[in-house]
Amino acid sequence: MQKPTEPTSAQSEPLTTGRILRSTYEIGTVLGKGGMGAVFLARHLRLPGKQVAIKVLHGAEALSEEVAVRFRREAEIASRLGHPNIVEVLDFDTLEDGTPFMVMEYLRGEGLSRRLRKQKQLPLEEVFSITRQMGAALQAAHRAGVVHRDLKPGNVFLVPTEAGGVVGERVKLLDFGISKLVDSRTVQTLDSVLMGTPQYMAPEQAMGHNSNVDARTDLFAFGCIVYEMLAGRPPYSGENVAELIYQIVHLEPPPLLTLAPQTPPHVVAAISRAMAKKPEDRYPDVGAFILELTGSPLQTLAEAKPEQRSRPTPPTAPPSSPRLPDREEHIPTVGMRPHAPSGPETASLPAQPLAHARPKWPVAVAVGLAVIIAFAVAFFWKRPGVAPPAAVVADPPVQPQAQPAAPVTPPPAVVVAQPVDPKPPVDPEPQQPQPTEPEEPRQPTAEPSTVTARPKPRGTPESMPDSVREDLAAAQKALDASNTSEALRHIRRSQRTKITGLSFSLLTRVYCQQHDLANARAQWTRVPATERPRVRQYCSQYDIDL
Repeated sequence: MQKPTEPTSAQSEPLTTGRILRSTYEIGTVLGKGGMGAVFLARHLRLPGKQVAIKVLHGAEALSEEVAVRFRREAEIASRLGHPNIVEVLDFDTLEDGTPFMVMEYLRGEGLSRRLRKQKQLPLEEVFSITRQMGAALQAAHRAGVVHRDLKPGNVFLVPTEAGGVVGERVKLLDFGISKLVDSRTVQTLDSVLMGTPQYMAPEQAMGHNSNVDARTDLFAFGCIVYEMLAGRPPYSGENVAELIYQIVHLEPPPLLTLAPQTPPHVVAAISRAMAKKPEDRYPDVGAFILELTGSPLQTLAEAKPEQRSRPTPPTAPPSSPRLPDREEHIPTVGMRPHAPSGPETASLPAQPLAHARPKWPVAVAVGLAVIIAFAVAFFWKRPGVAPPAAVVADPPVQPQAQPAAPVTPPPAVVVAQPVDPKPPVDPEPQQPQPTEPEEPRQPTAEPSTVTARPKPRGTPESMPDSVREDLAAAQKALDASNTSEALRHIRRSQRTKITGLSFSLLTRVYCQQHDLANARAQWTRVPATERPRVRQYCSQYDIDL
C-alpha cells in the first residue's frame, strides 16, 4: 500500500543533490534562486563530462496558468531564435508532479551586473564590444517578433571564449520569461500592470501601457544599460518604485558628460536619443542605434544562397527604354556598374566604366551629316540665281548667314561660311571636325561628352568634390562584391564631406542587400526621384518592396 504514496512524497520533495530527472539529468549544486524558481547545475548521465543548467519553477500547484505558459514560452522563444548571443535551451519537460523545468547550456563567466559592481565604469572599447553583441541578439529577437521587456545588467552574461588563438568574451542574453510575442495572443496581459524591472523600464512600460510596448521599449532599456556602463551608475534611481517611475516618465537623467567626461559626443547623442521619452523620438530599430553609437553597422548572415548573392544585377528597364541612357549618363561616372541584360559579357561589366563602353557611332554620324550639309549649302550658294535652301538647316531653325549649319558641332560653321568648289564633295574628309572630341581619352570618372547639349541634372557627379566621387565609386564596387560593411564605410565618409542623393541611393541598396527593411525604408525617403526606379528594382530581388 506504500507504492501509491511514493509519487505524493516525490511531489513535495524539493530538488536535492543527486536526484535524477527523467533518467537523464543528475542534480548538483544550486546556481541561483528567485521568487518563482531556482537554477541548478546538473550533469548529463549519457554524455560524460557534459554539464547543463536546469531551471525549475516552485510548486506547480501554486502557480497560475499564465506563469506556466510564460515559462514554457521562454523555452520556445530561446530555442526558436537560436542566436549565438542568446542562451541556448536544450530541453523542456516536467517532473513527476507536473512541475515544468527547462534545460539550458551551462555558462561559465559572470553577469554584467557583477562586473559593474566591481569596476563601476567600463572602458569605451569594452562597452562597444558588449553593446554590439547585445544589439545582435536584440535585432534577431525583434525580427522574429519578440520583445524582451526585461533588459537589465542581471540578464546579460559574459562568457570568456577562445577562438582562433584569440581570447575574447561572448555576451549571452538571458531570461525571455516575460517576453512579448507581437503576433501572439496566447497570454493577454492587462494594461496598468508593471512587467519588467522598474529601474530600466521605458516610460510607456512604467505607466503600465503594455499594449504600446514594442521593440523601441527594449531600445530604451538598452540605452539605460549603455549609460550605466559608461557612467558607473544607472540613469534613474529612487527610494521607492513610485519615485523611480516619476523620474522615468518626467525627468531627464544626469548628463552623461558630467559623470564620464571622456565620452565622445556622438556616443552621448546616440544614448540620449535611445532614451527619449516618446517612442517615436527613439531610433527606429537597434541596428540604427548601434551604427550611430559605434560607427559600424551590425552584420548578419545573408539569407540568400551564395549563388543568388553573386548573380549579376538584373536590368532596370528593357533595352529599348529611352530613359535608361539618360540615367546611366551620369550615375556610372562614380563607379556604378551599368544595368545591362545578363549574359556571358556581364561578368566583366563591373570593372569597365561606362565612359569607355560608350559607342562612338552617334558622334561619327553627326559629323558626317554636318559635312554633307555644309557642302550642299556651298554647292547651292555657288549656283547663280539659286538661293541656299533654308530647309536644309532644320535643327535649330536659324539663318544660315548668321549661324553654322550644324548646331551639334560648332567647327563646321567655318565650312559653311566659305564657298568651295563643287568638286570636293566627291571625296569628303570626315577627319576635319575631329576637334569636336578632344577629350576622348579622359579618365573613367570624367563627365560624359556634351555632344547632345543636354543640360546637366541637379546633383550630378559634376558638382561633387573629387573625394566624394571616389568614395561613392568605392562604395559601389564594394556593394557589387557583397561587402556591405565596406560600402557603408565609404558612403558615411562621403556624407561627412557632402550629402548627395546618390549616397542615399547606395545606402538604400546596401540595407536591401542586408535584408534590413527598416533602414532601407528610412533611407528611401531621401533617394532622388530619378534614382527610385533603379533602387526599387534592385531591392525587389531581395524581396524588399519599397
